Amino acid sequence: MSEKAFRSPFAALVWKEWRESWWLLVLATIGPAAWTIAPRVWPDPGRLSFADILAALIVWGVTLSLGAVLFASERARGTETFQDERPVGRGAIWNAKLLMPILALASGAVLLIASCLLWPPEMWRKTGPIEPLIMIVVWFLSFNAAALCSVLLDRPLTAGAAAAVLSISAVLGQSLLIERLIGWNGPSENWCWPVYLSLLVIEAIGMLWLSRVAYVRWPHD
Repeated sequence: MSEKAFRSPFAALVWKEWRESWWLLVLATIGPAAWTIAPRVWPDPGRLSFADILAALIVWGVTLSLGAVLFASERARGTETFQDERPVGRGAIWNAKLLMPILALASGAVLLIASCLLWPPEMWRKTGPIEPLIMIVVWFLSFNAAALCSVLLDRPLTAGAAAAVLSISAVLGQSLLIERLIGWNGPSENWCWPVYLSLLVIEAIGMLWLSRVAYVRWPHD
């Protein structure tokens, strides 16, 4: 199907994003469920097995890649000017580019929760849904950080690397902040997890908002 088949420029942009990044979108959708399936393939008596860590890192890498290619790839190929000449505003372009990735990540989150309910992993039995929820928010935060860096930088690889540093700094910095403010002593104190999760959500929303503001109001030269 060609973009000319769409009457709406917005729909054509959504189709373009799917055509260019479909494999990342598929991985972002099915990847999170692997976090619960992988430990069953490679069991480990520890709280966090090698399979847990590997699956989480793979999904994290996919989310970073998904966000990093959004805008920086257009700039790297020299097609951003052509895209701006279409009869749609930059706000609509931002919406079209973010629509499919966010739907893919949301679908992946639903599959992760569903797989945890059907086949509860060890960490679910010990702490309940808080750890999967935190992982979901961290993945969204990482994607939003990559989208922001993709708006600001010229190369997907550079944007992905910057987003990795930004997301790690946000997660670790928040842990240190909570530790300083309320004396959090780590995962054993479950009562602090909702506070930590709420602050992560605020950070993720803030990065997404900044990426839209930067793209719409400050076009890249």
